[in-house]
Amino acid sequence: MTSFVADILATAGKLEKENLYKNIAEVQKEITKLEYQVKDFMDDNYVEFNAKLTRDIHLVKKTEQLLEEINILQSRINHQIKIELSGSIKELKTLSHELKESNISLQLSNQLISLHKCIKSIKKTQEEKQYVNTAKTLQEMHSLLNNPHSLLQHLEVYTAIKDEYCNLSRSCVREASDLLHDQICWNNDEKEEKTTNSIAMKTEHDDIQELMQGLYIMDYFENELEIFSTKLMDYIIKPIIYDHCSVYVVKEKVFVVEILEKKKMPSYKSVLYNLKLLFKYLHQHLNSIIIDNETFLRKLQPYLLEQLLHPLITDCISHTIPTSNANLKNFEPVVEIINEFQNYLIEIGFLSEDQLILSNYTNNIDKLFINRICQDLLAKARNIMRKDLHDSVRYEPQVPPKLINKVFENDCELSIEKKLSDMSFYLPKCQISKNAQETLELARTILDEACDSSDACAIRLFYTCRNVFEMYAGLVPEHHKKFLETIPQQVALFHNNCMYLAHHLLTLAHEYRDKFSKVVQKLNLTFADQVVILRDAGSKCFLDHMKYQGNIIFDIIKDSGFSVLSQASQLDSSTERALRQCIRQLELLKTVWLDVLPVNIYCKAVGCITNSMIDDLVTKVISAEDIPIDVATELVTLFNMVVKRTPQIFPDQQIQQHVRKWGKFLELIKLLGASLKEIEVRWGNGKGPLAQEFTPSQVKQLIRAIFQNTDRRSNLLASIKV
Repeated sequence: MTSFVADILATAGKLEKENLYKNIAEVQKEITKLEYQVKDFMDDNYVEFNAKLTRDIHLVKKTEQLLEEINILQSRINHQIKIELSGSIKELKTLSHELKESNISLQLSNQLISLHKCIKSIKKTQEEKQYVNTAKTLQEMHSLLNNPHSLLQHLEVYTAIKDEYCNLSRSCVREASDLLHDQICWNNDEKEEKTTNSIAMKTEHDDIQELMQGLYIMDYFENELEIFSTKLMDYIIKPIIYDHCSVYVVKEKVFVVEILEKKKMPSYKSVLYNLKLLFKYLHQHLNSIIIDNETFLRKLQPYLLEQLLHPLITDCISHTIPTSNANLKNFEPVVEIINEFQNYLIEIGFLSEDQLILSNYTNNIDKLFINRICQDLLAKARNIMRKDLHDSVRYEPQVPPKLINKVFENDCELSIEKKLSDMSFYLPKCQISKNAQETLELARTILDEACDSSDACAIRLFYTCRNVFEMYAGLVPEHHKKFLETIPQQVALFHNNCMYLAHHLLTLAHEYRDKFSKVVQKLNLTFADQVVILRDAGSKCFLDHMKYQGNIIFDIIKDSGFSVLSQASQLDSSTERALRQCIRQLELLKTVWLDVLPVNIYCKAVGCITNSMIDDLVTKVISAEDIPIDVATELVTLFNMVVKRTPQIFPDQQIQQHVRKWGKFLELIKLLGASLKEIEVRWGNGKGPLAQEFTPSQVKQLIRAIFQNTDRRSNLLASIKV
């Protein structure tokens, strides 16, 4: 081969075309031989998987010699083209094309040999636990296999080599990952009395660094960081923040968290001290350089920072925010401890110098202070509103404020006449829930605090006070929903509570107006709009329950004998039972409502329900087509029992003032027991008491239903003009 190259070089100045043909032909023969040798070698290793050959060193040297000869020939041809361009363009182009083809073939052979060298290197470095070198060689092999300018993809052996690459890559990642998990050991030991979590380092710093760097180069390190951060939060950080625990390091290798009492929040000092101890441990054992001077802790930050800071700030540091002006003055030492922890995280490289998240939080203390106060006040209000409604007290009315007839300052003769009654701001005696009383007391406490605060805080506190009343109108009906749907006493108490709070809201802002600063007074702060909201909430709930009670009575009457008056010669036994049950239902309302509601509200509510019952009874009788005389007599007896017992439901027993249909009911009783003559007298040609309660058509219907068809009945019907 050396003499062959020497001959070419010796004739460099006088090379004839015949010599070029000869030399190129010989090079092509050599390349063809080399191709077959490389093909056989690759087939043996990656297709047929025969025993590995030992000719790779020889093939590499031979390939390098051929590449050198081709370069010499390429240079000579280029020179020859310039000399004999005019006469030999076509022939020399052909020679150049053939040489390029040979060059491509030789490059493919060289790439295949390079891939083989990569595979041998990967297996060797993996056995020697050199995962960084293994990862770099895998990168090199990946680059060769995925080169868009290479023609390797067209070779039969390409698929086999790519499969071998995938197997090697998976094997290396799996092995490195398993080793890393073995060397960073997590432990969770749960016993009846206590739980112990720990993290232990089982190897040297450099071994872990080798694994981490190798996994990073193989693009698998992010997955390991995600797993590590999740376990760190679950095993170590959350117990430190949320549980009373003992934290210590054993022989500088094992970090232990011993949970002494779960769900017992530790002090912020304890939490920050233990977290600092944890990061000191991580910095000592895992602060390896991964790439470009970026350490493990810096790489871990995107996966851990948000998970760490959210519970740390929300459930630990936020509890240190003062809840009074006195505590606010003693907050500076707390800020120093928090900043010291943050500075340590910056020092070890977990945080960058511009990530001052904790100090930015504590520096905004004024806003945090008022937010904390408002949150605590609303939480207190929520707890008050969840108390039982039936735990009640008697409200005694206060002396209503005098309405002063003020005179205009600019005109002594012009005065405002008194438009409202002295009773306009009067709330009658009733029972209210203690939680309504406590809600009003809390509101006054909030307003007292607002009067002693800065303008910004005063405004926030005032609107927090408004939120308390809005919460009452929304939270109480929802929280006590089941009781308010079925228990009359609780409905009455809630109604009274809303009226009680609305009553005080009419004048509450006026009471405190002069205590606020001039700036706050200009904002025209008021509670007047919430008066309607509270009254509507109480009224709606009470009216819904009145409807519910009315439906109970309607259902009782519906299932009784009143529905079949025309179909029987005597009343069904269920009729009397139903009437007595209706009266007992009204008497029950008297028992639970009379001492709870204001008297006027009680009379209106029970009067409305009683009126609905009376109207339903009258309608049932009027609509009957035939009422036998015995049935009419029994109805009179039953209705008289209603007349006797029902007035006792009202404290003044003046039932006519509260039940609109009472007069009609009394006339119906008289009509059912009267003769035709008596009916004629009570009708009085459309001007008598009967005509005041019933229409002509109703009276005619009753006469036809009660009396048989006689001349007397016909004459009376004819005299009643519609």
